[in-house]
Amino acid sequence: MTKTNIPQIGIVGGGASGFFTAIQLAKHCYDARIKASIKIFEATPHFLKKVSISGGGRCNVTHREFEVSRFCQNYPRGKKELKSPFQEFQALDTVKWFSERGIQLVAEEDGRMFPKSNRSSSVIECFKEEAEKYGVESLKNHKVQSARFENDRFQIQFAKQEAVQVDYLVLATGSSPSGYRLAKSLALNITDLAPSLFSFKISSKLLRNLSGISFENVDLKLKIKGHKDFKQSGPMLITHWGLSGPAILKLSAWAAREMKEVDYKAVLAIHWLPEKKLPEIESFWQSFSKSRPKMNIGNCVPEFFSKRFWHNFVEYLDIDLDKNMNELSKKEHRKIIDSLYCSNLEIDGKNRYKDEFVECGGVGLKQINFKSMEVKSLDKLYITGELLDIDGITGGFNFQNAWTGGYLAAKSIFEKLKLLRA
Repeated sequence: MTKTNIPQIGIVGGGASGFFTAIQLAKHCYDARIKASIKIFEATPHFLKKVSISGGGRCNVTHREFEVSRFCQNYPRGKKELKSPFQEFQALDTVKWFSERGIQLVAEEDGRMFPKSNRSSSVIECFKEEAEKYGVESLKNHKVQSARFENDRFQIQFAKQEAVQVDYLVLATGSSPSGYRLAKSLALNITDLAPSLFSFKISSKLLRNLSGISFENVDLKLKIKGHKDFKQSGPMLITHWGLSGPAILKLSAWAAREMKEVDYKAVLAIHWLPEKKLPEIESFWQSFSKSRPKMNIGNCVPEFFSKRFWHNFVEYLDIDLDKNMNELSKKEHRKIIDSLYCSNLEIDGKNRYKDEFVECGGVGLKQINFKSMEVKSLDKLYITGELLDIDGITGGFNFQNAWTGGYLAAKSIFEKLKLLRA
């Protein structure tokens, strides 16, 4: 086989899915002694940027849930389509893949899985070593301006470099505007886009000056005008601008399009004590207040709240902190009970969560063959990762989509290369 007829594979995007696709394909070819030129084209000066910052620099590789149907429930968009791909390559396979390369993944209590080193650099170094080992050419600062299909090949035009032709093209650009433009130029439809995984801006005095206070478990209900309510439970964190934490981020993912539609204005109902029903809270407060008649309410802090939060909570209800318990009116007692059960806060806007920049929307899923990640209308064109209209909640689910899509695309291209050699 001469150099001129060596199959050329171009992968646009040097992130998680792009690298995984390239490595898998290159290893298949190496093991089968098939010659192929595999190139990654990355627009920026940095490879694997999201891998680097994910999980606070630790890289949340996947999630410890090895039952496929349950795993799929963590995708607000794409859960039906991902069922078949995850039968081929799921979280357990990801754990094995990294283990075979010397990286042990360790699960935290909430199921998130990280490298034992707790460093994302372990994953990055692994990918770069594997790519070099199997002859993948990784090219930085190669911004693809356009791509077109003619004469059974893809013509790729760069912003600064000379154009190239490839036989197989994989788009793994993530949720970048240039990726959407590139997909559109190849006649692919893009669904409505909206931010996902964002925290809530809330200016309520209940949260004022309480940044850093967290709650292990709350029940949340998001009330959006003209839409059904969205519910979520889990840990929550007070920030400088409002509320964040796993429960908030998951809620934002499920309601991504609806929140965009109302310009991120909604009402958040917070059940501070999810294990207690209203009669139980009434009983608790009656007993709690009667046992401390001569103490002022500011010093009577329930064990489930911090003193700082309790003071804000009481003042938020317009109750004097210096009032003794036996001086509270029936109306004030009622306000405390009702607000312990549920507080309704106005959401003013959103704040993107820097570690988990995820977009809702992308290439419409009906255009993709999910057995191979190949575009149905154009042979030899593949879409993987977040460029698709698939997004998961926080916890390693978006990376698993990247690994699985890359695995299937690489397998499909390799099968075609084997047929060429036959």
